[in-house]
Amino acid sequence: MNSEEALTKLADDIATVIPTVDANTEGQYGDGIGSEDEPRQVELLVDELQRHSATYQGTRQEVPYPNGTGRCDIVLPGETPVECKLIRYWRANGDAEDNMPKQVFSPFHENTLLTDAQKLSTSGFEPDGGLLGLFYKRSDSDPESVANLPERFTAERLADKAARDIAYWFDIDIDVCGVAEFDGLQHPVQSQGAAITWEIKS
Repeated sequence: MNSEEALTKLADDIATVIPTVDANTEGQYGDGIGSEDEPRQVELLVDELQRHSATYQGTRQEVPYPNGTGRCDIVLPGETPVECKLIRYWRANGDAEDNMPKQVFSPFHENTLLTDAQKLSTSGFEPDGGLLGLFYKRSDSDPESVANLPERFTAERLADKAARDIAYWFDIDIDVCGVAEFDGLQHPVQSQGAAITWEIKS
């Protein structure tokens, strides 16, 4: 399985297992996986992926970069490295997550989705691998969901925007691999979303 296939499958499989993980998670800020922090979500999802499919046996977490500059969130069997990022517009209490644009879309701060792509492209991993975005939003029936431009508030548009931004800021060739939606999660603020994957092209 090449990197593109592995990343597409990863998005689909996360969308498949996340309802089970969610149902069994008593979160710090309300039941469900959505309000948990990034390391906890990654840990829970990898554990469930390994129960779900033999494909994920041997998946490693917090793997040092070959060039020695940091650690990669996960490395899939087949040695595809994947950096993960939570993409949430609201905090668990329903307030806007004001830091999200900086934490995800900024090319000027450490450990954003954009700078993770840059780090992976120079990490020394073969292949370069890709990114996983865990995107959460309120239920479509929630009147607080999106007051302005709701038609733009989709995982597909977000995936395309991130790819364009990475290409613009870092001149990296990157493609959207998968956008796999999920819903019916427990937390009222983080009740649905999508697993999004991007492949960094050498």
